[in-house]
Amino acid sequence: MKIYLVGGAVRDQIMGLSVKDKDYVVVGSTSEEMVKLGYKPVGKDFPVFLHPKTHHEYALARTERKVSKGYKGFKVYASKEVTLEEDLKRRDLTINAIAKDTKGQFFDPFQGIKDIKNKVLRHVSPAFVEDPIRVLRIARFSARFHQFKIHPKTELILRQIVKNKEIESVASERIWHEFSVGFSEKKSYLMFEVLHRCGALKLLLPEMNYVKHKNSMKKSFEYAAKSKYSAEIKAALFFMYLYPIKANIKLQEKIYTRLSVPNAVKKLTEKTILNLSDLKQFKKLKPRQILDLIYKMDLFRNPDMLLDVIKVFEAFIKGQSIQYKSASTTLKIMQKYLKQLNKLNLSSISQNKRGLDIKDAVYDARLQVLTKLI
Repeated sequence: MKIYLVGGAVRDQIMGLSVKDKDYVVVGSTSEEMVKLGYKPVGKDFPVFLHPKTHHEYALARTERKVSKGYKGFKVYASKEVTLEEDLKRRDLTINAIAKDTKGQFFDPFQGIKDIKNKVLRHVSPAFVEDPIRVLRIARFSARFHQFKIHPKTELILRQIVKNKEIESVASERIWHEFSVGFSEKKSYLMFEVLHRCGALKLLLPEMNYVKHKNSMKKSFEYAAKSKYSAEIKAALFFMYLYPIKANIKLQEKIYTRLSVPNAVKKLTEKTILNLSDLKQFKKLKPRQILDLIYKMDLFRNPDMLLDVIKVFEAFIKGQSIQYKSASTTLKIMQKYLKQLNKLNLSSISQNKRGLDIKDAVYDARLQVLTKLI
């Protein structure tokens, strides 16, 4: 029985990056032996175990064989006879197919270390074409390792996967997982550039006119990265580039369902899109329009939404040829207004009133406050 550190942990160590998760492959062992040693089995499709103390993942060396269409159409074979090289050969990229033994020696049968040095993303074997998930993985790896170039032959295989249309079999939750990881990277927009080049973006989001928005998106995402905005902010920013279809609510919902977009991202995108016009001309708005904007954004119940909407709005504006001085000024003014509006004693205003009368009385009182402030 031999144990090797594998995958991203080895790659990141070689690149001098901090290692977040450690995964190990176990060669020459069985599930029964692992359980006897105290490892806890967690794998459903293949034998994966958690170390009893560190809780790191230890997987038995295995091979995979394509038996049916789709990203789940693989038969896994794990046994004592499977070699380390056979296990590494099933992996996606050469930079992820490097192992390190307990003595610190590297096992690199596919020249992953050389590709790290040359900054190349290259597939391990022709079997790469069998897994449609790899299109999305390569795209987000391009966003993370933005100085790396995809090997020409690997790029051809990406196009072949898209041509086979197997990417359509990938579960929406898995698609969103890859997207969300990509949104957390500094050069998020490169993920969509790769998906566009290989044709996957057209399959996943036929509604998006990527060529038209490409340069604007790049500027917007560069601003978001510089401002250290969260993945959620950048996800909403991405969907802003579908805003010409904002009037088609059914189409929006269809897109969100297709990609399993989280509710938080949907709400943030919609709040920004629906109020984009008012935010652009905020300084020209009259008290009643500002109050209506506050109501539409639901800021009395969810004041924290304001900051996120302004972040998405400002990053979006940075990508357009629109003259706009500072969204941060709008944020400060709106926060000032909300602070004063929240000082109102709503109980006394609604006293002896019912239903719509209460609503109207509260609205009128808030409007009076804003009229005095503006």
